[in-house]
This record gives sequence, structure tokens and C-alpha cells, in this order.
Amino acid sequence: MAITIVSRWKGKLEDALPRAKEVAPLIKRHGATSVLLGYCHSGAFTGQISIVATFPDMATYGRAWQAISEDAHYQRILAEASNIAELQDRSVIVTQEL
Repeated sequence: MAITIVSRWKGKLEDALPRAKEVAPLIKRHGATSVLLGYCHSGAFTGQISIVATFPDMATYGRAWQAISEDAHYQRILAEASNIAELQDRSVIVTQEL
């Protein structure tokens, strides 16, 4: 089963977009099958930015986040992102295609 990571951030989309575009290829290089950015327009999370990364399975996800956590380029982007937006929540969801 696939693993989907959803991270919600509170910040300005125009500030977050350049960092998201920079980090997406890095996450894909480590095994993600997709990386998406979304902006919530209604509901409880209105105004928040979501970054959604999908991995094909738990083993790939585990290897990827181990490697990413040790990647200096990723750490730099994360530090920049943390200066412009506040992480609200991160969920790890086991998903399956229907």
C-alpha cells in the first residue's frame, strides 16, 4: 500500500511556492511518486498550504525520509520554509487505490 504524507503550513502561498518547487525534485529523487502543493480555499484549514508526497510503500518511505533527513540541501530548504511559514500538522496515511 502507498504512503501519503500531508503537511499543512500556515503562510503565504507566494512565499512558499519557490521552496516547494525546489524541494519537490529532491523528494522525488528519494523515491516519491508524486509531490503536490495545494492551497485550501474553504473549510477549517482555509488559507493553509498543503504539501502532499506519495511513496509506493512503507519501505520506500522509510528509506527516503532517512536519506532526506541527512540531506543538507533539504535541511536548508526546511529552515527557509520554517522562517516564512509555520508547520501546523503532518499526517502519515496508508492509502490504497480504489
